[in-house]
Amino acid sequence: MTLFTSASPNDVTATRSARRGFSAVELLIVCAIVGIFATLAYPRVNFTQFQVDSGARTVRVALQNAERLAVTRQYDVVVSFDVAGKRLRILEDGNNNDLVDNGERVTYAALEDGVHFKIPPAGLSGPVGSAISGSNIKTVDGMPSVVFRRDGAASTDLEVYLASSKELPNDWRAIQVVQSTGRTDWFRYLSGIWKAGSI
Repeated sequence: MTLFTSASPNDVTATRSARRGFSAVELLIVCAIVGIFATLAYPRVNFTQFQVDSGARTVRVALQNAERLAVTRQYDVVVSFDVAGKRLRILEDGNNNDLVDNGERVTYAALEDGVHFKIPPAGLSGPVGSAISGSNIKTVDGMPSVVFRRDGAASTDLEVYLASSKELPNDWRAIQVVQSTGRTDWFRYLSGIWKAGSI
């Protein structure tokens, strides 16, 4: 009586290869489970807040880059806010006259779709009358502007307010620039209070 039989190596390989992978039924079950979880999670994802955060990031990065550029290049950099066009204009002002002249580099940073400059329900430092506010806002080519100087300081303290096109209560963002240092911070409006954010 033989208890064990030895199979040839070819028989073992054939048996293993027949069992590799998943069956179609197993794949369908996994896909169905993933689909159910995705359906449950989708309503919890707020794409509007992602857009507004991205818009705040765009403004903050443009302001930080302008400040660094002014220090590095040792001339003024003017950031103007095209409120109607939903974008920022960055002027590398080589002759420090706050105007666009021939040979001076001008770049633009557009806000995300669905995000715009908007007056908030409450400002960071009290009531505000404009989406771009500060104690000494300049007007360059009809746009509110801030100038970053060669020492990194800004021409004004600055608060920039953004909202989604839906203008939901938690969809407001603020970007703040400290005049003396050019430091830039951003905030979220949550439950009626501005809270510092992190990007």
